[in-house]
Amino acid sequence: MRVLYLLDSLNRGGVETLVLSTCRRAGDVGISACLAGFGDGAAAADFHALPHAFFRKRRAPFDPFLAGWLRERIRAEGITLIHANQAVEALHAWWARRGLPVKLVLTLHNLEYDARNLRALNFLLPRLDAVSVVSQAAHRWHLTQGWLRLTQARHVTVVPNGVPDPGAGRRQPTVSQPDGPTPGPTLGPTLGMIANFTPVKDHATLCRALPEVFARHPTARCLLVGAAQDARREAAARALCARAGILDRVDFCGSRPAAEALPQLDVFILSSCSDTFGLALVEAMLAGLPCVASDIPALREVTADGTAAALFRAGDAADCARVLNHVLDDADYRRTLAARGQAHARRHYSFEAYLARLRDFYDAVLAA
Repeated sequence: MRVLYLLDSLNRGGVETLVLSTCRRAGDVGISACLAGFGDGAAAADFHALPHAFFRKRRAPFDPFLAGWLRERIRAEGITLIHANQAVEALHAWWARRGLPVKLVLTLHNLEYDARNLRALNFLLPRLDAVSVVSQAAHRWHLTQGWLRLTQARHVTVVPNGVPDPGAGRRQPTVSQPDGPTPGPTLGPTLGMIANFTPVKDHATLCRALPEVFARHPTARCLLVGAAQDARREAAARALCARAGILDRVDFCGSRPAAEALPQLDVFILSSCSDTFGLALVEAMLAGLPCVASDIPALREVTADGTAAALFRAGDAADCARVLNHVLDDADYRRTLAARGQAHARRHYSFEAYLARLRDFYDAVLAA
């Protein structure tokens, strides 16, 4: 089975992380993976290091020369199935594979689509061989919006994402323990969120919650790890911290691999106001961190209704601060939360389980 994965960006977002890991590990389940990249990004070096990867810039919303180049790659590499992750990528693939015995599938990762992707989805959904959705919550949303009525129900499958084990040893927690401080300089707890600055990640709610958290925990810090995809959102988060007088305790770290950032944290938080899966949250759970997340359908799903992470009301800074303070105040609760989260992530979202689900999905598409 020769599968071509398509990416329009080479950043460190959830989709890119998933595709990169899939290309590295697909051979474990008998998938021979190739990658075609149409853009650039902070993780470009990692993608260029893949053994079977090809790159060409997209010059227009629909680039016929790119589609022609993609057709040449499909034929030369003996591709049997193409897996796209955005509608515009899939549109180029649909044109490129015309007349070839090649299946085309699209994974729906988003809950919001710009006009260009909406037009592409309207055209593509009746013409794709299959569609996968990354969570039951996202599947319900797409059904409600009417998108999945454009395709046949038997062609739609929920394939939850998986997360490779970070493998990076965590440093010892610095949150004060009940038996008193240890000798030497006192280190405070480090909170952290790994998410690119976009409207749906809602960094603002976390930034508005931090003053109350820092007042209760005077040595605490917060790391915000992620690219400024929306520069205005990052600037707004900085301004909120500056006005609250906490900018010296909040580090804006830019884009960094999760495996590098997670060992620096004592508590992970994800304040998304909208999401389809929450890959960074599952990475943190798998790494053994106690996690806090907004109570939205997708994050409620991946945390087993809040048993694997502490949930707060989405967009509610006061409730976010309350939950964070509860986690920081109670060492036993932190340990319980971390253990539950790690066990849940290993049971349901290991990368091995994801690859097995993906192989089953491909086998069903190719057999249809």
